[in-house]
Amino acid sequence: MADTTSTQEPVDKLLYPVLPLIEVSADRIEDSAFTGEDIASRSLRSHTNDTARLLEHIPGVNTYGAGGISSLPTMRGFADDRIRTQVNGMDLMSACPNHMNPALSFVDPSSIESIQVYAGITPVSVGGDSIGGTIQVNSAKPKFAKEDQALLTTGSIGTFYRSNGAARGGNVALSVASQNLSLAYTDSYSQANNYRAAGDFKKPGLWTRQISPLTDRITDKTVAGTAYRGSRHRELGIALKLSEQHLLELKLGEQSIDWEGFPNQRMDMVSSYPDLDNPGMQILNLKKPANVNRTINLHYTGQFDWGELEARYFRQKLDHSMDMLQSRSGGMYMPMLSEATTHGGLLKATVPISDQHLVRVGADFQYYRLDDWWPSINDGGISMCCNDFWNIRDGKRDRIGIFSELETQWNNKWTTLLGLRTDRVTSNTGRAQGYSNTYGSDANTFNSLDHSREDYHYDLTALTRFKPAETQHYEFGFARKTRSPNLYERYPWSRNAMAALMNNFVGDGNGYIGNPDLKPEVAYTLSASGDWHDIAKEKWQVKATGYLTYVENYIDAARLPGYHRNDQYMLLQYTNADARLYGIDASASYKLGHIANIGSFTVSSMVSYVRGENRTTGDNLYHMMPLNGKFALEHQLGNWTNTLEMHRVTEKDNISQVRNEVSTPAYTLFNLRSKLEWQRVRLDMEVENLFNRFYYLPLGGAYLAQGYAMTTGGIPWGMTVPGRGRSINIALTYTF
Repeated sequence: MADTTSTQEPVDKLLYPVLPLIEVSADRIEDSAFTGEDIASRSLRSHTNDTARLLEHIPGVNTYGAGGISSLPTMRGFADDRIRTQVNGMDLMSACPNHMNPALSFVDPSSIESIQVYAGITPVSVGGDSIGGTIQVNSAKPKFAKEDQALLTTGSIGTFYRSNGAARGGNVALSVASQNLSLAYTDSYSQANNYRAAGDFKKPGLWTRQISPLTDRITDKTVAGTAYRGSRHRELGIALKLSEQHLLELKLGEQSIDWEGFPNQRMDMVSSYPDLDNPGMQILNLKKPANVNRTINLHYTGQFDWGELEARYFRQKLDHSMDMLQSRSGGMYMPMLSEATTHGGLLKATVPISDQHLVRVGADFQYYRLDDWWPSINDGGISMCCNDFWNIRDGKRDRIGIFSELETQWNNKWTTLLGLRTDRVTSNTGRAQGYSNTYGSDANTFNSLDHSREDYHYDLTALTRFKPAETQHYEFGFARKTRSPNLYERYPWSRNAMAALMNNFVGDGNGYIGNPDLKPEVAYTLSASGDWHDIAKEKWQVKATGYLTYVENYIDAARLPGYHRNDQYMLLQYTNADARLYGIDASASYKLGHIANIGSFTVSSMVSYVRGENRTTGDNLYHMMPLNGKFALEHQLGNWTNTLEMHRVTEKDNISQVRNEVSTPAYTLFNLRSKLEWQRVRLDMEVENLFNRFYYLPLGGAYLAQGYAMTTGGIPWGMTVPGRGRSINIALTYTF
């Protein structure tokens, strides 16, 4: 884990020097020795508007492909709900059978001040109902005027453009504060067309025909489903300094999007349904805005003689709408709607009981409500007529947990952390209903079951930090972590191919049926890490972490009867199995030296490997990133920084057989970046994929953005989403 006292430039900054140099002020747990990796993240603005991709320069962290701003982070083989993701302290929830609206999609990179990542073993005070780690994303802390100031006014304005896909947008941030009251507002907007791969990748056939282009003409190189329109993030923050020891904050946020394509899903995110003059189609009329996420976040921190008290309450209201963008062939409509409300909160006390011992105790909760239904359409037949299809009706998932941990600094060499946590998770849903009697058998079978489930979690974290000298330190850890299934793993009920294909949040093109009898996942993790550096932490540094995780009742999948072929999309049902994951993450940096009037030169690297196995069936786990590394040469002269980066990924051949996962070949990419800072202005420039190399994304999933999406055979099997071809990116930021 990161040494929080380090003054050396971290490896992630060397790999991505186009990041603006900002002050990172992520919350520390009373100067704990066991904090996650800190990322200065405002921002890869010239490179991405997808917040999850900011994490890709941490060893062991990658992203699942999804929409243009909706990637899902994966850490050491664990992804999505197996990772606890918090945005300004809120455990935000998705409300989609495809998980098109993950937590990180609700925040724009331009508004983020810091990201803290706990990969693998996490303290119980920051990790519950998760087995893969924790991601904490934070916007700027409130600023107040000094005693000799009447008002403090700060702000920034920025814009960007990326040539491949014509991505463009802008952002603004304003803050006005007195000595006791602070007001802050951030706003951002972005949109993009489909990006182009560096080569042809589509199988021949009429399935690629385009009905009505919404952005640009789709060619053999166009990666359809990567465009989006009208992505907007707004937040108003109000902070009141009750005294020097007490702070009260209120944040009101809203994220909305007009539409967003998803290349590895059979649906897209839409907010309206254009009439294509088809008189036989009954167009859905939305009575309220779709694809809007609103949050209220109230936070209190107070310092007392006995220690620190923190309290939080938040509410999330999410409206979501899907259908097929008419750039897909078939000219079909199939509206899918969902609404979700989440209430959550935290109460935590940090108490130093002696000079050596620090205790943290607390409780947190999350109450989640979900309705997921697909309105009927009079399509001239009975496939989507004449009742609304209820995928999940009155879905409930409630969690409440308590935790306690003791951190002890025994001397200047040894520090330990021991934590215990227990959670109670309950879930339930109402009656199923299909479009017609065609779905009656499955609905009746599901309705005859008791849907209520109750799980108890018992978690343990034990960490030891040993610092034998100023040039090295080591960490050893063991953890037991538990996660209960989400509603989309337990309750989707229909075995009809069309309905099952709509329930898929892993992007493999298959259809999924829920399993109410799934047991919670219980993960046992061992890890060991070392950090070696020169005494001043300026010349060189090497870090390495090895880990092993065994998961009881890992939620994998099994094929339904009748699906035996290895060259088609399948129908699967979630099932428990035992799994094992292991791997290593390493990073290094070395300052080559300085030449007068030319500048300084630094080399850096990071390498990661993970292997995942289903120990029950002998299969490989799905979406394991193959061996990969990044290597960079940085040049810096005053306020001018240039970086040449090489990204090498080996062949992905350890694939999930049960899902008919497709292997991907090895590739090597080069990126060239430059940044120039002058007074209050910053200019970022980048040539991404410098040599326009064609490659497939190992975690990109199946290419599904064209063709007839409602059957397993409507889109040719075996195509993987490719990466972006050469792109020239530029971003300009002015601060005041």
